[in-house]
Amino acid sequence: MSLANLLEKNRYKVMRRMALWEGRLSRGRLIDVLGLSGIRVSQLLREVREETPDWFEWDSKSKSYFVTPAAYKMAQAELKAGTSDLSLAAYLAEADIHADLTPVAGPVTVAPWSFSQVNANTFSRIRLAIEQGARLKLEYRSMRTPEPHPRTVEPHSLVQAGRRWHMRGYCVDTGDFRDFVLGRIAKLTMLDQKADSKVAGDAKWNTVVKVRIQAHPKLTPGQQDLVRSEYFDGTAVRVHSCRGAMLPYLVQELRLALDITKEMPPEYQLAVENVEEVRKWLFPA
Repeated sequence: MSLANLLEKNRYKVMRRMALWEGRLSRGRLIDVLGLSGIRVSQLLREVREETPDWFEWDSKSKSYFVTPAAYKMAQAELKAGTSDLSLAAYLAEADIHADLTPVAGPVTVAPWSFSQVNANTFSRIRLAIEQGARLKLEYRSMRTPEPHPRTVEPHSLVQAGRRWHMRGYCVDTGDFRDFVLGRIAKLTMLDQKADSKVAGDAKWNTVVKVRIQAHPKLTPGQQDLVRSEYFDGTAVRVHSCRGAMLPYLVQELRLALDITKEMPPEYQLAVENVEEVRKWLFPA
């Protein structure tokens, strides 16, 4: 596919995402977001309607195309299956959504409460090391050893787990695969040495664990029904697939109770149903 065709396809995706999450498409809104001329936007509107004819209904009063119930039904099925490129996250990233409290904040805002800052140089050096298969020399700080101490790491992945970014890789000093929080890297140097480890050797990373998440059994029946409606679309349990290495972060981020006799509502509204099944990933030896 040529670059021009790829750009056009991406514009169609932007338009469909915007339509889905804003409820309609209008010429003026697209001119603002895409930065194109009115003539070109009119042409794109015609093309996207021809490509997805069941998606739009013309409203002469507002002079815009409203999204049909049939479109939402199709999109929701894809979003639930995880096969859609129409996610809310993708829409928020491109549709001129501003942070809360900013002067230009509109009817939809985001509240950026992340306190973990990512250093661009650190992030890019790690990415380069992964691409080039190189080792990194770190000055690292941890809760166990808060003073900077040396680590030699062979990174294979960068991953955002909840509020923080992590580097996953083989630690030469400890002889196993571990996570390193980017905000705790005090200093980083790329070495000339090539990595000996491979991502295929990281069993925790490559194992997909199915976590069964339920409403906390100690909630009242009415509260359990409310939680299921909010998080599970009305079903009794949600099954979430997660890398074994990331499971502890999932439990922490969602505040999932592991021992329902000690971790009680209202602090805990959700619980892991299959704790014994996933125990080895929660509490590695």
